[in-house]
Formats: sequence, C-alpha cells, structure tokens
Amino acid sequence: MIKLPKEIKSIKVSRVLPQEEIIKYSYVVNEGKDDKLCIPIVLPYYYGVYLRHPASIDIIDDSRDFVNGYKVVQTDNEEYAYVREEDNKLLPYRYDIATDFNKYGYAMVGKNARVSWIDKNFRYFNEEEEKFTEEQEIGYNTFNGFLGVSDFSKGENPLSRMYRRGYNNTVSYLGTNGKIKEFSKYDGEIIRDDESNKYFSYYSEDFNDNGYAKANNDEIILLSSGYSLSTKDLTKICEEKGFLETLSSRIAKQEQEYYKFLKDVKEKTTTIADDLSKRNNLIAEFGIGSIELKKEKLISSYGKDVYLRALTNNSLVCLIVREEMPADIVDLELFQSALARRGISSYIDDEEKIFYYNTHKHVKVKR
Repeated sequence: MIKLPKEIKSIKVSRVLPQEEIIKYSYVVNEGKDDKLCIPIVLPYYYGVYLRHPASIDIIDDSRDFVNGYKVVQTDNEEYAYVREEDNKLLPYRYDIATDFNKYGYAMVGKNARVSWIDKNFRYFNEEEEKFTEEQEIGYNTFNGFLGVSDFSKGENPLSRMYRRGYNNTVSYLGTNGKIKEFSKYDGEIIRDDESNKYFSYYSEDFNDNGYAKANNDEIILLSSGYSLSTKDLTKICEEKGFLETLSSRIAKQEQEYYKFLKDVKEKTTTIADDLSKRNNLIAEFGIGSIELKKEKLISSYGKDVYLRALTNNSLVCLIVREEMPADIVDLELFQSALARRGISSYIDDEEKIFYYNTHKHVKVKR
C-alpha cells in the first residue's frame, strides 16, 4: 500500500500504456518537490472501457482526520473514497487517488488516467469545463478530466493550473468560484477586453505567491487579477519607469560583491585539489557537494545572491590552507562526517584546537 504525502500540491498523469487487455498508467504527485511520488495503476481495458473492480466497502486505512466535513479513506482494492463526517457514511465514489477537501470546497482526485477537482456534491470539472457526476457522462470513459491539476495559489485571487490532452496541450486556470479565469490584455496604457484569452500553451506556470505566472513559454506574464502583458509590453513599461537602469545598477553592485567574495575565499583556500591532497593527505574536491561549509556564515558575510552564484559556478572549494582550517567557515562536524564517508577516521580535540585524521595526521583549527 502506497502512503500518500500529507500535503499534495499537484497531480499529473504519466505513461498511459494500453497493452492488449490491460492499461498501465501512473500519477505523479508533487512533481519537482522533495516528496515527489509515483503511483502506478494497472486496470483491465477493453475497447476504450476501463473495467474497474467492483467498489469495495471494506476500509483498510482510515487513519486520516476529517477535514472540512470529509475524510479520505482507502478500501481493500486500493481505491480511495470519502467518509462524510455528518453521518459517518462511506460514500459510493471511488478514485485512484484523492485529497482532502480544501477551504474552497474542492478536492483533487484522479481516476481512469485523468485528474480533476470535485466539489462536495461529487461533481467534477471535465475538459469542457462543465461540472458532471460520473453517471451523467456520455460515452465509455466516465471520468473525462485533465492530464494535470495543481493546487490553488495563494493571495487575493487563488487560481489552479489545469492542462488538457491533445495535439496542442493547453493550460487554463480555475478560480475558486468554479469558473475558468479569463485574462484581458494590457499593453501599459489600455486594457483590451476584446483580446482576452482563457487558454495558454503547455509551457505556462503555476501562479506564485505574488500573484503572477509566466505563460506561453515566457512570452506572456499573467496577473491573477485577470490581466496579461506580453514581455515586449512589460519591457516598455520598465524602460518608461526607469526600472532597467535601477536593475543595471543592482547587477553592477552584485558583480563587485561577487569578485570580492572570490578574492576573500581564495586567500583562505587552495585552488588545486591535487596539491592539497599531497600536502595534507586529505581528499579535496571542487563543488559544494563535498564541501561542508557554514552556509549562514557565508550568506551573512557576503549576501545570498553572491553565495548562490558562487555555488552555481562551483567557485567554493574546501577551505584548508597551510595546515590550518578556518572553523568560522568550515563546519568541522560535517567535515568529519564527509571524511568518514571516504573511510578516513578523524576526531576533534577542542582543548588543543587540533583536528586529527588518519590517526597521526592533523591540522590546526583556526578560530
């Protein structure tokens, strides 16, 4: 039994593979997050019909709490269902995956290689943007949802990204009122309602906490309030307001801070790993992956932008120079763990301020 993450921010369908009399597909949960999860599904499949198992009423997992009047449970055929808090009744609807109802009265569900939002009447949004119960659907596939759905964004105008199947996969944004958001074009001077749009290319992002999203492969900026700007018009506005000059000055300042950072670090480090290994009998590598640094110390001294740039460019090297280790930047305990992973024993003598490794080798700890 696969345990779902406590918080689900997105669900998308992946790898739909019809094979003779079965179909295989999977749901990708929280793509791009640390708790990303893939849930495989195998169902009998016959001429476009998903032959699901009869709905079970035997619950094998009811460990979750009631949220906004309902609780997600799992039955013994590994489907998900809802128990209503009002009468503790197990409702008849079954899904491959399901989330708690949010404060707007919607829950994300997946079924038959499709994903959608349902309301508390268990109607779902189909690809035609209409609410249907499964019994109302016409045709073999009784759950005509989307290929992917993301959670509602934060802010004054919460929106959920949903994208469809087809040759030109399109993205639209659902509002908490149950309607697809329409965006009017703004060119910096005039709002053009006659050039509004509800559908965008697959390469359109979720809305961020500040209320905007990049759409159509970064060609358009969408505002959650219902307006869109082309990057060309946005550039024109920035020029008129003097934002580009301000940005140029900021970049120049960051450039100065970055090179100061590299100079300061270079004075405390060796830039040749082979030479360092010969002198100290330690394994030194370029890149942050093997460097145990005090991140907060570097950020407070040089700024986050400079630190991240150095990190990206692999400019940080192990800070051991001339038999001394600057403890204000190197985290000795983490460095000790790194050596242990390489089979090098070590210990720290705080009283003598000496870091011992390989039994008899040592370096002084510079405080």
